Amino acid sequence: MAIKPCKECGSQISDKAESCPQCGAKQPKKTSKLALIFAGLVLLAILIGILGDNKTSQGQVGQNPTQAAEQPPQTQNWQYNTSKDEMRGIESKFAATVSTNTVNFDFPYNGGSKLGLTLRKRGSDIDVMISVTKGQFLCGIRSCEAAFKFDDGTVQSITMVEPDSHSPDLLFVAYDKTENKIINQLKSSKKLIIEVPFYQEGTKQFTFDVSGLEWD
Repeated sequence: MAIKPCKECGSQISDKAESCPQCGAKQPKKTSKLALIFAGLVLLAILIGILGDNKTSQGQVGQNPTQAAEQPPQTQNWQYNTSKDEMRGIESKFAATVSTNTVNFDFPYNGGSKLGLTLRKRGSDIDVMISVTKGQFLCGIRSCEAAFKFDDGTVQSITMVEPDSHSPDLLFVAYDKTENKIINQLKSSKKLIIEVPFYQEGTKQFTFDVSGLEWD
């Protein structure tokens, strides 16, 4: 455990604290370059896969229906990866998926943006994060609220926080209990809609096919 100053009042608090005991300000989630790189690579890989599937489908137009039926397209909603901190012997496990829809923003983020959803487990620590391919989340120093809806369930208000790097395209679910709840719902759900606020764009909705998650 390390001690760091509160981002709001400057009081010395534990880096494990979710909020400052003095002023109550929520503290940014710690992240790593590895998590940022992985989230970006997963989004890129899935987007390339989607484009590849589209090209394959176009190439099958005009084929014998029987041949097409014999070779169904292979899809995978989740991408998985693991890494290990060789010095500390701690393994990190990742699972990531990308929205099925694209949202169009104005310049300079025009051209279509997708939302990525990433789960990370490092030792006993678990993180749930969202990232956007192009755009900036609107989240204050303390926190912001996103809306999650699983299948036909009720809309849930989820508190999100910026990473300690203040990256404008990445947000973390703020509370450990909420992270565990979301993961349990992901395991039993097929569809997820996330609505999140963006800078100068208002709230936007992204839809995910979350079926088939394999997560311990």
